Amino acid sequence: MIEDIHFWIKKGITMAEGLSIGGLASGLDTNAIIDGLVNIERSRITRVETQKDNYNLTLSSWGDLSSKLSELSRKADTVNNAESFDKYSLTSSNEDIVTLEGLEGGSPGTFSIGVYQLAQSEKIMSNTYAKQNIALGLSGQFTVNRTKDAVAEDPAGTDVTITIEAGDTLRDLRDKINSAADIGISASIVKLSETEYSLIITSKDTGSGGTAYTETTGTVLRDLGILNTAGEKGNVSHKAESAANTSGGDITAATLFSDIDAASASVNDTITIRGMDHNGNEIATRNFVIDDPASLTVNDLLKEIEKTFNGTVTATVENGKIMVTDKTTGKSALQVEITANNEGGGSLNFGGLMAVNTAGKNGILQVGQDAFFSVDGLYLQSYANKAEDTIEGVAVNLKKVDLAEKVTVTLDRDLDAVTANVQSFLDTVNGVMKYITEKSKVKVTQGDKEDPNASSTDKKDKTEKGPLSNDSTVSRLKNDLYNTMSKQLEELVGANYKSLASVGITTDRYTGEFTIDEEKFKKALANNYDNVKKLFVTRGTAEDSSFILGRSTENTSAGRYRIDVDARTVSKLDAKDNVIGTWNAELVGSVLTVKEDGPAKDLSVTVPSSGSTILTFSKGVTREMYDYVKGITDAYDGVVSVRQKNIQDRIDELDERIYDMNTKLEEYRQRLMKEYSDLEQSMSRIQSQSSQMMAALGG
Repeated sequence: MIEDIHFWIKKGITMAEGLSIGGLASGLDTNAIIDGLVNIERSRITRVETQKDNYNLTLSSWGDLSSKLSELSRKADTVNNAESFDKYSLTSSNEDIVTLEGLEGGSPGTFSIGVYQLAQSEKIMSNTYAKQNIALGLSGQFTVNRTKDAVAEDPAGTDVTITIEAGDTLRDLRDKINSAADIGISASIVKLSETEYSLIITSKDTGSGGTAYTETTGTVLRDLGILNTAGEKGNVSHKAESAANTSGGDITAATLFSDIDAASASVNDTITIRGMDHNGNEIATRNFVIDDPASLTVNDLLKEIEKTFNGTVTATVENGKIMVTDKTTGKSALQVEITANNEGGGSLNFGGLMAVNTAGKNGILQVGQDAFFSVDGLYLQSYANKAEDTIEGVAVNLKKVDLAEKVTVTLDRDLDAVTANVQSFLDTVNGVMKYITEKSKVKVTQGDKEDPNASSTDKKDKTEKGPLSNDSTVSRLKNDLYNTMSKQLEELVGANYKSLASVGITTDRYTGEFTIDEEKFKKALANNYDNVKKLFVTRGTAEDSSFILGRSTENTSAGRYRIDVDARTVSKLDAKDNVIGTWNAELVGSVLTVKEDGPAKDLSVTVPSSGSTILTFSKGVTREMYDYVKGITDAYDGVVSVRQKNIQDRIDELDERIYDMNTKLEEYRQRLMKEYSDLEQSMSRIQSQSSQMMAALGG
């Protein structure tokens, strides 16, 4: 380069014609020359930086794809839950009395429900005190049972202990109770007058069990009046009994009416049952007809008595007497009258059954009581007004007592809700597919070849590649997602539906996006709901119902397995139930688990003490999708994570390369600056010598 400049100078080319003058001696703009030379070299760095930017865009796209896959994993896991399919439209003929809530499981049906008593919490009032903020002078410890929810969560837990000190006030006692974790009661203070304050203790749970108190040290609860001197709250059961034995000797519940000594029961004799329940409500009179004395027993009469009182009493025979016991503790208005009418000529005599109204215990403001209700004539009892184990798949909410009305409730499958859940899953799958398609596009814009005035650049076709185009990993991933959604579930032997396509869910092979034919899908649900559910939800169905599917993981393959408890083995079967592989299993308690590598790995089944069965284990499409996505997004060796790491490694390499190139470029600039500086100095000396020579010649 320096030599070239020397040549230009010899030829008389100053270069100042097109450049600003920078060199004092040469007249050259050396800064511009250096910048031009450096920029030529910098263009190489720019190409590498562009390459890095493209990698960053690709990495960002992979990050977005990873987020969408994580969303798909969560959605698949949600829809794999049976609750996604256990959707019902629940109706009640009188929601003031009964309402329903949907739970897991259940089947469509119509039921008749009667409500005879609501559950309520126990409330107890302490003695009165002149002030709520003066020391009570009481000390000791007592325990209180935990809430039912706390017990269910931790059955091995212990009751809650409250410690009272002599300096504690009524407020302190209230605060200690209310701040105790999981305690089964709450406390408040009521002002009866300016000089009367009482502590009100309310059980957090409803039911006749009330609250269990135990004084561990001292007599704090007795001193407060919560317990009586005997250490009891005073909840008492009340009984009504016949005034005398039936005619003849003692009877039992199993005694036939024809066998009652010294009495006779004739065909079509009737027994009238009437009275009032615990709350003083008059019970509808019922007649018990003895249509066959030789086959009917006293127990049949006892059942009729319980039915008459809507399941709120227990009828038994004790020492030859019919005993009717109120199931509800506390003050009772129970009255029972049983009269033998002997229309057919019999001579039965039950005497009169009558309960005396019993005074409630001082200090008990409200007795804890259970709810009594019936479902299709079956009388039931619940500690809460929400019964979750009465009708499978729903919770029954008891709202109000009405002895005269039976409420009709109906459960119908909510096909719209099920379809919406499936659609939400498809939308998430489609979101991933659409993103991959969009980011993998190669867009070609045709150049303007017909315009004679167009530049050569404008005439060329322009190609825009998506950040994930030509990425084989993305292509495989998209195909795998498609195959997961399109596979046949061959383990569903004999099923009408083995694929999503069979229930109206189809795909665009190019985009990979799925659509649902709602009419066809709902028709499939109506025809074979359980089969359609198995297409989506993990299920394990054994020929012997005492074998129950437990745990499985992504390592467990769907299929049919023979479970052999005695041999401690699990065998995989083909479509004809031929054994294609057997693995040893470990039995811990009643749970048999395969830990060996193979299709059955991690399969756990709750089993009986011996025997064998065939278990059909179907993961469902959503579980298959969840397992697949979980695998490819694994932080350690998932293909998505590995691809992101590889791209990041390439970006890091380019960063180092750019750094090295910039370092060398700066060294190049410094070298040019030195060379041109040396040139200026040389030319300055030449000019000086020339001037001296010319001066000498001229002189």
